[in-house]
Amino acid sequence: MKTRAITMIKEDVLALGRLVSSTTGELTKLLQKNPTARFEQIETHEEEINKSCLKIEEKCLEILSERNDLNAQEVRALVGSTLIAAKFERLADHALRVAKFVSWVADEEVLIPSELAEMSGIVTRMVEDLLLCFVTDAIDRLPEIIQRDAKIDYLHDYLSKQLLQELGRQNQQSAQTSTQLLFCTRYLERMGDACTSIAKRIYFIVSGNRIVKDA
Repeated sequence: MKTRAITMIKEDVLALGRLVSSTTGELTKLLQKNPTARFEQIETHEEEINKSCLKIEEKCLEILSERNDLNAQEVRALVGSTLIAAKFERLADHALRVAKFVSWVADEEVLIPSELAEMSGIVTRMVEDLLLCFVTDAIDRLPEIIQRDAKIDYLHDYLSKQLLQELGRQNQQSAQTSTQLLFCTRYLERMGDACTSIAKRIYFIVSGNRIVKDA
């Protein structure tokens, strides 16, 4: 019975993660100014993700409070699932913030740096691979996934430097746009950090050991 309950929790986290993957994929299309991109889908997913995150937390707490026959790995799985769900929820929040800005300037001649779409694409692939690791317990793949965050960090640093250099030469309206792009860059960098945190949590759930970022 308890095995089934924990399996259902993992299925709930998987469903949540798939919504996040769909969200970041749609964000990538928005940043690329793909005409098929739909901001409304990101908004709808964000509401579903918030509700799903709360349900996962409630289910895990219920199992933890009602059962006293859980082994260490099962406890890690339940506690870890709540933390992973929370990271996914935060990731979707950041994605929505970036998507809102892109939708606001959709009808304006605002150049969206290609680095933003590249960062979003990396995050999407990280989420997809993390979900596979979570379901299959394939922790050997996690260090490689974590390493991709270095590329996001590089793009963040590069783009932030470029935008900051331009601020002093711009008029007020352009400077405001560059400032918003800086925020978007930061949000995407935080999304990469969230993926790294999820990877570390999966590793701990399966192995009982901690993983360092540069492993």
